[in-house]
Amino acid sequence: MTTPPDPQSDGKRLSTDELIAVFVALTSIGVIFFWSIGQKDSGLSVPLMSSPTASVPSPTPSIAPSLPAVAASPIGSTAYRTAPPSVSVPIETPANPAPVPVAPFIAVAPQAPTPSQATSSPPAQAKQFADVPSGYWAGVPIAALSAKGILDGFPDGNFQPNKPITRAEFAEIIRLAFNQPTSREALKFNDLQPNYWAIAAIDEATQTRFMSGFPNGSFQPNRQIPRLQVLLALATGLNLQAKLPPAQVLSRYQDAAQIPKYATDKIAAATEAGLVLNDADPKTLNPTKVTTRAEVAALVYKALRK
Repeated sequence: MTTPPDPQSDGKRLSTDELIAVFVALTSIGVIFFWSIGQKDSGLSVPLMSSPTASVPSPTPSIAPSLPAVAASPIGSTAYRTAPPSVSVPIETPANPAPVPVAPFIAVAPQAPTPSQATSSPPAQAKQFADVPSGYWAGVPIAALSAKGILDGFPDGNFQPNKPITRAEFAEIIRLAFNQPTSREALKFNDLQPNYWAIAAIDEATQTRFMSGFPNGSFQPNRQIPRLQVLLALATGLNLQAKLPPAQVLSRYQDAAQIPKYATDKIAAATEAGLVLNDADPKTLNPTKVTTRAEVAALVYKALRK
């Protein structure tokens, strides 16, 4: 009687073909395994098994060693704008970053030159007069006023410094020397014709209160002008005021009694302003002395400097 084969024994035995297939499979897996290990240094990751739905990951570049921190720029630096995956690159920011000034574009209109930059005409040259020697006591005032065109000489080249000056001539000097505002209408005088050579100067001298007429309505243009009237004209036209009582100021003059009462305030103001010509004798004013061309030049020069 024949004994039937054991089913369990048949399940454990492999045929020769099956053994060969298993051996080949294991050998192939081993070869692939060792090949993949050898490729790690090249940075490629090769899957052991491929799948129809699986995507092959992109090669990942090797990460450089940590770089030094870069301070942030207020303007906007491009350093480390994108960090590598899984790597944190610290960026140090100053506690109080200094702002970077950025000047806006501004259209600047051209400016007019300042007086120091503007081209100015050369100063007028002082005239040399044959009768005004070097070192003359009024040489500087005469030179200064002649350079400004306020005073001039005569056709013979002389200045005639000792020649008395008239009221009409003094009015012309006032017109050329000062630029005071007018404060009244021009006065009308019974001894002046509309075509008189100094009528414009006399009108301006009366409008600015430098000069006036006489009680009888005359101006007396050809009358020689005394020192009192020159000082009175300058103090009135320039609106000089005495700080001390006039009697106290005028008490220094031995000839103060020659000063009319109506003129004491203005003569005291002219004295305080240093417009008098008494360097040789400070105690004498000489108010009635006729004024010369040189003396008028000195007095007007002092008034302009004040």
